[in-house]
Amino acid sequence: MQDEAAPADARSGVDRRRFAREFPSADAAATECAQSLMLAASRFTDADNRGLRRHGLSIAARILLATIEGAGTPLAANVLAERLLVTGASITSLVDTLERKGLVRRVRPESDRRVVLVELTDTAQPLIDEFLAEVTALHAAEFAIFSLAEREELAGLLGRLAAHIATLDVDEIVKTTKPRRRPRRR
Repeated sequence: MQDEAAPADARSGVDRRRFAREFPSADAAATECAQSLMLAASRFTDADNRGLRRHGLSIAARILLATIEGAGTPLAANVLAERLLVTGASITSLVDTLERKGLVRRVRPESDRRVVLVELTDTAQPLIDEFLAEVTALHAAEFAIFSLAEREELAGLLGRLAAHIATLDVDEIVKTTKPRRRPRRR
């Protein structure tokens, strides 16, 4: 049953019995959740990009800057890669871009000259202050449709989902999937 308060595209209205016959390894409600999550994620990312495009920074660049600022100290590229869940090559490219913009610099600590850290420049701090204020206000507006309890529940559910997905053996799931039973055309 579709929630009357929800936008028309929030639920797909799938015929669950037909879906179960056609996709014996699947679950219609899970597919609806996946479609809704992907739609919400796409719109969420688009809103962030539109709201913050004037800063000329990608989402990854903003997260990298905020991560270094939040740490309160320069960070090594491998630490940044872990925290941003990207490869070392991606961090290198991102740091190169931000270095050209004058927002970060690579430094070598006196204690170990082999290590290269990434630190913020003085130019970065006002920009970070500005976009963090804007993005947190945008997020507050996006989630204002939920009560505090609902926001906390959603955060918990999404956290559980992310943790669960990380444990899945995707190759095994795909390998053991039953074939689709295409409906007969009349």
